Amino acid sequence: MKRIILFFLISFCFKMCFGQQEYEYVGFIKLNDSSLISLTVKLQETNGIINGYTLTDVGGEHETKTSIIGDYNAENKQLRFKEVETIYTKSDVTEDDFCYVNFTSNSYKLGKSSKLNGDFKGLFPDKTECINGEILLSTKEKQLKKIEKANKFIKKTKRLTDSEKQNIDIAKTMDSIQMNILRSKQIMSVFAKSKNIRIEIFDGGQLDGDRVTLKYNGNTVLRDFETTNQRKSIPLTLVNKKNTFILTADNVGTMSTNTAVIEIFVDDSKIRALTNLKAGEQTQIDFYFKN
Repeated sequence: MKRIILFFLISFCFKMCFGQQEYEYVGFIKLNDSSLISLTVKLQETNGIINGYTLTDVGGEHETKTSIIGDYNAENKQLRFKEVETIYTKSDVTEDDFCYVNFTSNSYKLGKSSKLNGDFKGLFPDKTECINGEILLSTKEKQLKKIEKANKFIKKTKRLTDSEKQNIDIAKTMDSIQMNILRSKQIMSVFAKSKNIRIEIFDGGQLDGDRVTLKYNGNTVLRDFETTNQRKSIPLTLVNKKNTFILTADNVGTMSTNTAVIEIFVDDSKIRALTNLKAGEQTQIDFYFKN
């Protein structure tokens, strides 16, 4: 009996540990007009089925996260995926305005190919064709190796003083660029299929006395609330097609601007963002209920 139980435990662990694989690629979308947009693609593969998301214009004014689905055929070296639903965006557009990427590669080895390049077709949600282009990606691991190599070069160069070298960290700079920042007068639109969502707010760094006021659909949820390392959980119900959440910085703490980590739990996704506001400034999140 013990051997049978052990067998099932090992089998379960094998499926949990190796049944689902995750792969992350970073790079750019190149549109037909030759303009470049930053792109991150995260793939999860389970028995040939692909799920995951894309993240475009990371850290920019039009940052958008979109879910993807697809499939992978190891024998034919074929990877297919398409964007299907917008999770959130900072663009001033409706979900029906988005041009979704539809991509196929016939020379791709999952887990072995360090690059993910090729042409894509852009389609609106109603399947009419929009702008096409090319994706140019490499694995995140490859990018990190390049960053590590660049940091080593900086440490060895004689063109910089020791104090200048200590202030340069490319990896940290890249992390800050890729952080989802909620800025003053900016609106982030989140699309939800469930009426019930949750927001958690806290100070993710050194405590400095930042205080905020939160309003939801015109009603005050928290007033002059000091963020700490203890998470404040706020359940919200989407009562309208469009629901507005506004955060106002009541002050600036002892360190720089008013910063608070906001995590939004919607459907099966978690959206993590960081406010960066001066005293009196506001940032806004609009929740659209897709009933």
